[in-house]
Amino acid sequence: MLVSQAEYARLRGVSRQYVGQMVAKGVIKLTDRKVDTDQADAALAAIREPVRPERRGEAPAAVPDVPVLPRAGGDLPTLLLKTRIKSEVERAKLLEIKAKVEAGKYVDADDVKVAAFNKARVVRDALLNIPERLAAMLATENDPARVHELLATEIRMALEELSGDSGGSTGSP
Repeated sequence: MLVSQAEYARLRGVSRQYVGQMVAKGVIKLTDRKVDTDQADAALAAIREPVRPERRGEAPAAVPDVPVLPRAGGDLPTLLLKTRIKSEVERAKLLEIKAKVEAGKYVDADDVKVAAFNKARVVRDALLNIPERLAAMLATENDPARVHELLATEIRMALEELSGDSGGSTGSP
């Protein structure tokens, strides 16, 4: 059913400003400048905090698997309920991260740093060894183009070591 924002606010027992904010945030979608009540109800239910009443004057919604402590007043205090919900949300986030780690989507930052250091050390050593490998050949060359070609080839080989599949180091630290 399509109704105006003001009418929808009256139906839900919320302020017109709240409905306007939800429209501005994109939570509630308008169809021909009207609110689709079914879509809006579903969208608001999805973002609603379970400990808050759905409308003014209603009791908080029951949360499953929350033990009710015996009290003179009856229900679990709201603060304790909120804490339990936050705890469950954090636990779910940790389980999601753990699953991604096990699936190989996340890796340990220290392992990445060690692998990057070892790879860079291999390239550094290869670049620093160019003068020792080429000094005698370059001393006999008179052609600048040949000298350039020899140096470029050696540097390219050292840099290809960086993009290659060999990840270990070849020498002592």
